[in-house]
Amino acid sequence: MTERTEAGLVRILYPIAIKPWLAGLAKRLGLKDQKSMLRTLELDAMGSTVWDWLDGHNTVHGLATKLAEHYGLHEREAEVSMSAFLRELGRRGIIGLAR
Repeated sequence: MTERTEAGLVRILYPIAIKPWLAGLAKRLGLKDQKSMLRTLELDAMGSTVWDWLDGHNTVHGLATKLAEHYGLHEREAEVSMSAFLRELGRRGIIGLAR
């Protein structure tokens, strides 16, 4: 689930990936409601811009090229930044990456 802050930035709410035994413990401790099992990630201006570009059809290279043009970055710098950003979103289970 995503929402916009007052500043226009993207805030992403995503479920915590927990082990089954930990889920049982959380349930016993009364943390079984949906809200307590969510994390929040607030993107900065650049991250929010890139988030808006994610449509499931762009390639990492295409996104990096767009980022370089939009922010006046060297293309290699944009590729490294884009890869790290997408990898982090994938690690958190927010997006899925396809080959």
